Amino acid sequence: MRTAPVVDDAIDRYCELANIGAGHAAGALASMMGRPIRMRVPQVVHPGVSETRDLADLGAAIFFDVIGGVGGHFVVLLGGETCRELVRTLLGDDSLDSEEAVSALSEVGNVLASHALSAVADQLGSLVLPSIPDVVLDTPDAAFRDRVGDPSAQIENTLEDHEGQACGVLVWAPRPA
Repeated sequence: MRTAPVVDDAIDRYCELANIGAGHAAGALASMMGRPIRMRVPQVVHPGVSETRDLADLGAAIFFDVIGGVGGHFVVLLGGETCRELVRTLLGDDSLDSEEAVSALSEVGNVLASHALSAVADQLGSLVLPSIPDVVLDTPDAAFRDRVGDPSAQIENTLEDHEGQACGVLVWAPRPA
């Protein structure tokens, strides 16, 4: 993955906002999973990056358009084992092949995006809302490239468990100023 130091003032501010939002989302995910979840330092990823982040087994991509604030796209990427664990916790069965499982993951994404973007809204002093979630289980990598495209930059916050295993990545591709 190609990352670059943050030099642009706008990107620096977006990183700060993303970091605050990711902290709130990590707390929400920790509550859902019943164990500590922490976040890594945000990374700014520039165009041309196509490989999946720190997730060895990408299970789901949950897409949102960001309405208000600086806008853009917000994506919750969840590892396959994380998806199964969340669905098992919420539904009692870890199969991802049901409408109920997709609905549960949609709601997980909605909670994480709402926590993250609400924190961003508080910092900006303006309304920032996620659109209705769109969950992709098949080919989430390709769906990411198709839906988000090639933003000028995107900020990625990896969420990990206490052993340092990545369980999700929050990706914010703000609309260029």
